[in-house]
Amino acid sequence: MQKKRKKIRILIILSIIIILIGILFLEVIYFSKNIQKNNIYESKNKTYYEVTLKPNIYFLNNKIEANNYYIANSIKTIDIHFNYYLKNKKKENINYSYDITATLKSYADNGTKLIWTKDFNLKNINNIKQKEINIKENYNLDYQYYVNYVKTFQEYYDIKVETYLYVTLNIKIDDQINPHIILTIPINENVIEITMKEDNIFLENNTQDIVLNEIVVFDFIVIIIILVVSKFLFSKNNEETILKEYNDIIIAVQNEPNINSNNIIYLNNLKDLMNMAVNNNMNIFNYQNNYYTIINNTYYVYILKKIIKDIEN
Repeated sequence: MQKKRKKIRILIILSIIIILIGILFLEVIYFSKNIQKNNIYESKNKTYYEVTLKPNIYFLNNKIEANNYYIANSIKTIDIHFNYYLKNKKKENINYSYDITATLKSYADNGTKLIWTKDFNLKNINNIKQKEINIKENYNLDYQYYVNYVKTFQEYYDIKVETYLYVTLNIKIDDQINPHIILTIPINENVIEITMKEDNIFLENNTQDIVLNEIVVFDFIVIIIILVVSKFLFSKNNEETILKEYNDIIIAVQNEPNINSNNIIYLNNLKDLMNMAVNNNMNIFNYQNNYYTIINNTYYVYILKKIIKDIEN
């Protein structure tokens, strides 16, 4: 019956350890999926554009807002308002540079093969060190200039190409060129649609779990529980094994031993106590589940429950 209870206890403790390890594993999966919700950096992109038309008799307003279709021949300028903000939540300085570029890219075979590219540097700002990035740049892009540039290229080679103009705000932070804002503007079409997107590779590469401290504390608690339970399991098992092994030299006594502080040595290990008794041909005495032996008028005691009260007094 005792063996059966022991096995049940071991199974329960092992089950607890397995459950705690499972919780730890599930926690790792959860936070790995949600870690991108918490970033070192906080960013805001309010970049927008509008189109200014050439003087004409058809449009009452010479300004057309973003996200519309535009007649290419009617466009005078594309007015781009770069408005980008980024700060480090740790309040550390940010080393950055930025530039604005325009790039023409011409494709053949229905846009599948790049055959020509041309870069134009519109603005370049280097080596800034501040607590935050706050870029506000307005640029009036002369659309017809790029249209004529492509026409000249096509006439020179007597070819027809599909061409796009990419206007880009590149932000270099600690030599990492990201994030950046890209406007894609068709050149060879009669009616065009301008698209704008923000590339967040820099933010994705610099994601950090802000609640990392909470995770570490939780993991620490789980690990401590596992260690404590494991120690209890194995130490308990060791004690029972030792007591069973030396059962023939253990004598239960009813009276509390007369011990004073001058002739007592406390041991931290039950096995050491048993070995001392065997090596000296002595018995082990058990008083209220506490074990001791007497060698040369010295008490060697292993305490399971403290039974010696105020011996210093």
